Amino acid sequence: MHGLTHLRQRYERCASVTMAILRTILMLLTLISGLSFVARADDFWKHKPPAQWTLAEALKLVRRSPWAKQEVVVFLRPENQADYSIPTGLKHCDPDAIDANGNCTQKGRIEVPVDSSRGPNAGPRLSPSTAFLVRWESATPVVQAFVRLADLGESALVEFQAQAPRLPADRYVITVKLEQAGRAGFEPFTVTTAGKPDLRATLKTHRGTVAPLEVEFTGTGSNASVHFFFSRTLDGSPLLGPERDSAQFSLRGTAFAVHSKFTLDPESFH
Repeated sequence: MHGLTHLRQRYERCASVTMAILRTILMLLTLISGLSFVARADDFWKHKPPAQWTLAEALKLVRRSPWAKQEVVVFLRPENQADYSIPTGLKHCDPDAIDANGNCTQKGRIEVPVDSSRGPNAGPRLSPSTAFLVRWESATPVVQAFVRLADLGESALVEFQAQAPRLPADRYVITVKLEQAGRAGFEPFTVTTAGKPDLRATLKTHRGTVAPLEVEFTGTGSNASVHFFFSRTLDGSPLLGPERDSAQFSLRGTAFAVHSKFTLDPESFH
């Protein structure tokens, strides 16, 4: 009798452990399934025809997607030195200015401005709101998104989002639009009778760095934008490889800089 009781207890313990394991596996499968659904929902352009994209989906592609990113404006000292600032390490250092020891050798060290109302003894709070929208216009989903917005009758929205005026087949086109000024009088892309803004842009891949062959300004006021046209080749070879590749876009203007990295699939090239 004692032996039977012991066996029954062992069986009950094993059954309890087995049930706990099964519950854990079920929870994991549910979580993975949910994550897969979220991933599919986020990558709607991979499984949903452009003609079925909603207004929100099309707008997401031209504003917040792998090809359209909001980048914080980095102000350069000393012209726009903030009342209080924090070092940003290598995050906003030009890649070419990083030495073999991992130190940034860039002159005029870049720092991010913070809210001047916070004292130096308080925790710094990044100020605001000054940001660019950097968009890889040559990506097929972006092109399709603008077509969809036009089909939905959103011509004013297309104009406000600063679609590139043209997409030459031998160029990669990157548009930069001031997303949020953040400070009065900050108009980096406004063309005046005195001339065009002094902007220096580069596009860097593992094959090398190129400067734009053309630069075009469009819009005025809140719609003011700049479009950079980069060659798709460097010394006769493709700037981007045949497989998944990445590119670093850098822009420097009067007392500001911005950097944006894109990871690109060949099938997304237009």
